[in-house]
Amino acid sequence: RDMKTPNLPLPYDISTPVFHPFIHSSIPPPTIPPPRPTRCLPITRCCRRIMSSKRKADDIAAVATTAKNGCATTSAEAEPLVENHAEMMKACAAGQLATVLSLLKAASDNDDINNINNNKNDKNISQKHLLAAQQDPTAGLSPLMTASQHGHIDICQALLDAGAPWNAIDRYGKCAGDYATVAEKWQVVNLLVDVGTKAELILGASIRLAKQLEGSNNKTDTTTTSQRKNDNHKIVDQKQSANNATKPVSHEPCTKPDYLQHANVRYNAANTLLLDDDDDAVMMEWERPLMNAHASILTTNGTKQKRVLNIGFGLGIIDMALQSYEPSLHVIIEAHPTVYEKMIKDGWDAKENVRVCFGRWQDELPKLVEEGLEFDGIFYDTYGEHFTDLEDFHNLMAKVLNKPNGIYSFFNGLAPDNLFFHGVACNCVKIQLSHLGLDAEFAQCEIQVNEKDWEGVRRKYWHGRDTYYLPIVTWKKS
Repeated sequence: RDMKTPNLPLPYDISTPVFHPFIHSSIPPPTIPPPRPTRCLPITRCCRRIMSSKRKADDIAAVATTAKNGCATTSAEAEPLVENHAEMMKACAAGQLATVLSLLKAASDNDDINNINNNKNDKNISQKHLLAAQQDPTAGLSPLMTASQHGHIDICQALLDAGAPWNAIDRYGKCAGDYATVAEKWQVVNLLVDVGTKAELILGASIRLAKQLEGSNNKTDTTTTSQRKNDNHKIVDQKQSANNATKPVSHEPCTKPDYLQHANVRYNAANTLLLDDDDDAVMMEWERPLMNAHASILTTNGTKQKRVLNIGFGLGIIDMALQSYEPSLHVIIEAHPTVYEKMIKDGWDAKENVRVCFGRWQDELPKLVEEGLEFDGIFYDTYGEHFTDLEDFHNLMAKVLNKPNGIYSFFNGLAPDNLFFHGVACNCVKIQLSHLGLDAEFAQCEIQVNEKDWEGVRRKYWHGRDTYYLPIVTWKKS
């Protein structure tokens, strides 16, 4: 299949410091590949599948995120360039902080005069915000991208304070962090990582609060649970159908809350591909080298008689790898009926050291906690879930991970088509795990995915990068 195998040195010493992309590291990151017309989706998404596909450059959204709803507008919806935009771009390139501050002050004064609340512009975007955030219509460059490329950290901070979005992308899918990275402006890189991490953590907290409030409202609802679920699925299907008719595939949601109700989830004849109802890939054969590396790490370089737990069977690649190390206990939690049926047909439930739990991990993992089970290695690889689900899993996982030598890992598909966004997403995970007393490092694996591997798949979940950052999570030593 013309694939490179992971370049992890095996046996791998997990005490060896490993490189983590962009996170306050003095080590230069890997070379960014040439710009490609790819649109990156928000990183607060599911662990495995943050999906988007290649698009023509002239179809890329390259206008600033609006202050009102936080969503990027398309070029067709773009506002005319705000007054003094050219002067702002020149000042950002030249490092003229005083000029930048003066232009922002003038725009703010203009907002006061015009009384934006009575403006006919129903988007209610202030001139100050537009001046700080708006991107030129040709290449999609923003003031923040320009300042980041030249390493003017004070100007970057001023623009961010004025409302410039840290994660806006140009027409080639590059964000301000990419420009700073290529130019090796590490102070700016660290600033943008900090800002992006805070923004994502706040966004995640707001999403979690909204879900809690929704759950609270459901408790007072007299509608039956099954009826409410059916209604919700109908609404989701209707919304997705409407969106699919008007939006590119790459703009569709990557989370799939109705995945377990998909009736047409299927394996191909060679058992190298698992597709959902939408012909999106749940798991693919090209992941095998990565799964083998994960299995080796989880079993401390292939040590036998370990107790292991895997969330999400898929093609069973990692479970086959774990079985090769003869674990004393191997628990697999799988929620989709079609996949579970395949597991039973293949005899996984008949293996002496395997215990198959059919159901959502949200329901099955608490039972394992209640039993008092502990595992030496735990792996998480679900499909269609949200980033907040990953956080919830971590809270439960920490209760069954053996102390002090347990090892945890997950399929690292966070923002896979932009290395800077990927670094910010990894940092969010690192912080969340740290609060649980866990250290997270990321080892580099080389992986090559060919275009032919995507035949029959509607949209990709991996984009052009040949480096995979394998998470290695262990208990803190102090």
